This record gives sequence, C-alpha cells and structure tokens, in this order.
Amino acid sequence: MMKKLRWLGFALASAAVANYSHAVENEVIMDFAGQPNNLPLYTSASGLGTMSVSPAGGGGFSVPAGHTAFVTSPGSGITTVFTPSSTAVPTRIAFYDQRASTYRDISAKCLNPSTQVIEPCDLSNVASFPRTNNPTGAAPYTQVPAYTWFAAPTSILRATTPGAANQNIQSNGGYITLPPYVREITVTAYGSGNADFSGTDIYMADAPSVSKAFAPSAVTPGGQTTLTITIKNPGLGAPIPAVNISDALPAPLKLVSASHTCTGGTLTATAGSSSLTLTGATLPVAGCQISAAVEWPGDATGISACTATPTVTNRITPPAQFSTAAGQLNTEALADLSCSYTPPPPVVSLVCTPTELFDSPNQQSVCTITSNTAAGASGLNVNLSLPPSNPRYASTCPALITIAGGQTSTTCTITATANTVVGDGDVVATLSIAPPSNVTDYTVTGAPAQVTVKDDDKASPQDAAPVPSLNSLATMLLSLIFAALGWAALQRKRGN
Repeated sequence: MMKKLRWLGFALASAAVANYSHAVENEVIMDFAGQPNNLPLYTSASGLGTMSVSPAGGGGFSVPAGHTAFVTSPGSGITTVFTPSSTAVPTRIAFYDQRASTYRDISAKCLNPSTQVIEPCDLSNVASFPRTNNPTGAAPYTQVPAYTWFAAPTSILRATTPGAANQNIQSNGGYITLPPYVREITVTAYGSGNADFSGTDIYMADAPSVSKAFAPSAVTPGGQTTLTITIKNPGLGAPIPAVNISDALPAPLKLVSASHTCTGGTLTATAGSSSLTLTGATLPVAGCQISAAVEWPGDATGISACTATPTVTNRITPPAQFSTAAGQLNTEALADLSCSYTPPPPVVSLVCTPTELFDSPNQQSVCTITSNTAAGASGLNVNLSLPPSNPRYASTCPALITIAGGQTSTTCTITATANTVVGDGDVVATLSIAPPSNVTDYTVTGAPAQVTVKDDDKASPQDAAPVPSLNSLATMLLSLIFAALGWAALQRKRGN
C-alpha cells in the first residue's frame, strides 16, 4: 500500500509540474533514460548537458523515463551536479514526493550579468529565484515544503517537509524558477528513514539563437536589399549579456549602412566593406535585430558574379560567429540572395566618310554601322532607312544589314555617278538607322549620315579674241614714225 502511495505522489507531483505554464520556449526535462543506473557521469542524448553522481549508483539511484534523477534511500547523501551545454539554459529545479524524513540541499553557480564572473547564486532571493509549491493532496501528501537558506560560504537552500522526520508525512514538492544565468546546479538528497522516496527534475530550454533573411531576396546588379539578423531571446525572462556576432558577406556583396536594436555594444559596419560585427551587446528580453543595407554592385565585377553565381548564401556559424554569456544554439543562420542580369541592348551608330563627293570617277563614301558590344553568335541585324533612288549616286546599303557574330561593325557604300553634265546641281543622300524589329535588339545613338554629291561641271565664260601686243622696241619705233609723219605734214603746211 505504501509503495502505491509513493508512486501516486510521484504522479501527482509530475502532473502539477507538467501543467505549469511557462513563457520559456521549448522547455524540456534533462532526461537520461535508457542509461545504466550506476554511472558516475551521464550525458544527455539530446545535447542538454551532463549529470555527475556521487557516489555512483548509491542510495537506489535511477534515471526513470520522463524524469532527471530519482533516489529511494539517499541516506547520508547522494549528490548530483548538473552542467548545461552551451546550447541549453536551465529554467527550473523541480523536486517531488519528498517525505518529512528527507531533505535536499540545493546550490547553483551563476553568471553575474554585470561583471560576467561566475559566482554562487543567491537562491534566497525569491525575486530572482521564485519558488512555487505544488498543491497538497490526499494523505499522506498533506504538507508543503519549507525552505532554509545557508548563506556564504555554503550558499545552500535546503528544502524540507515539515513533520518531525516522519516518512509517512509527505509533500508533492515544488520548483524554483531560474534566471538565465545559472551555469551549474548541485542537488544533494539526504534521508533518515527507509525507502525515503524522492526525485529531482532539471528543466532546460533553448539558448539564444540567431537567424537572418534578405528582403527582397532577389536583386539586379546595382540593386540594394535589407539584411535582417534576428537575435532571439527564447522567453528566458531576463536580458542576456555578452552578445557577440560577426557576419562576412559573400562576394560580391557590399555594405551600405547598418544599425541595431540590441542594448549597448559596438557595431562596426563600414560602408563599402563586406563584413560587420557587434560586440559586447546585451540581448533584451524581447530580442533584437541588426539591419543592414546591402548592395550587389553594378560594376563589371558585380555583373560577372551575377552571371556566374546568380545565388549566394550568407551564413553565420555559432559559436565562432555568434555567442552570448548564456550560450547559444549552434544552428547555422542562412540566407540566400539571388541576382538576375539582362544585358542592355547594344547601342548602334552610323558614320559615313567622307561626307562630300564629286560627280567624277572613283568618288565613294564608306558608311560604317557600329555596335558598342560584339554581336552574338547569330549576328546583329540592323534596320536601315535608305536614301531615295537617284541617278547621281548608287548605294550598296541594304534595308537590313547584319553585323557578323563576334564583330562590332559592318560597312556599306554610297558612290557618286560620274558625269560631265553642266548644271545638274548638288544632291544629298541621307542614310539612317531605323528602329529595331524588337525593342531589345538595339538602341540608336547619333544623327543620320548625309553624303553630298557635288556638281563639278560648272559653266565658264567664252574665250575673247587675243589682242596682239608689241615689245618695247617696236613701240618706240612706231612712235618715231608717227612723230616723223607729223613733222613732215607740218612742214608742208608751212610751205603753202
């Protein structure tokens, strides 16, 4: 009958703890079920931590399923030391089915959040370490635990059941809620009677964790996105100090700016660099974030990376890149960013050289159609607006001309028609690039090309009859003859 009552109390206390509503996320019991009952050291299969036992296997020690540790006759003392892993945080110390003939000494080591020094926890401080007694029940579970604090240097909280060491007077026990600074727990069970049935459960929760995301998750070269790094406090009920985080952006990403909502700390995030760090910060109860504006460069390197590696992964790997004073989940934080690039259409221009011809033989202008990028394997088709037909010139330029694959230009010609017709005037041949058949084929720059064919057969005045000319000696002789004739005529006139 007594055995049934003992297991009944065990079940009632377990149910009371199981119905406990706690804000901590993913809270579970540190469970070593399936391992032998006489080991000096137990390791949690789920990575929550370890439990050492001294003396190993003494006092009817066992590790029942669904509980941490149990003893049936602790006698002069069975000591268990619980050490959490770096990925888990102790949240509660629960004890149950405790007789008046037994008691427990509980102590713990805490991280001082101000100095970050490990020191004895002050379990007497019910504001930081609140106690909850499980409800009483039918006899013999009629008592509630009593507590006695032994100050330093022992710093022990003793939990007992009132009843003058009567093993038939029992309580359903209770639990102590822990702040997230506890780094080690020691529980020593004592008993003065036979079959002093009692158990201990250590509840654990996730340590702080980190995650990240890009928004938007896809960009084009030259575009920006926001990288959000979220540091989660999983309902631990208190700020967590000594938060350190670093993030190295994958190439070719560059930082534009960054800020954070954590408490304190130093954020290093230089614009144009590819890394950021936050050191010495405190994680608030509600958690915090780092927000960074990130750019996928639009230069040649960025475009090349977008084409070669269109998706990059940004990762933070704990504990090397993320840690806190309370530990951290070692789950890698990953975020993918995708890039897409559509090359702009080639820019096409037209130049004819020379721009003036004469209507004489061998007068030709070469018209060059040029693209700013090499044509693809199938070539680049360019539409031309041709000059009107005119007998004064001939053109080899077609309405659709192709720049061969891998090339950046092609040519055609305008040739003047030789003639000797006087007065047929000047004519202008205008050649231009027409819009593409598809808007993505190319764009046009520059003005249309004009080639002027000039008339070089201009009319000239008729030649006049030549007037004979004399040399200076003949002119003098003629003057003397005229003078002599004039003198002779004058003498005849006098003689008359």
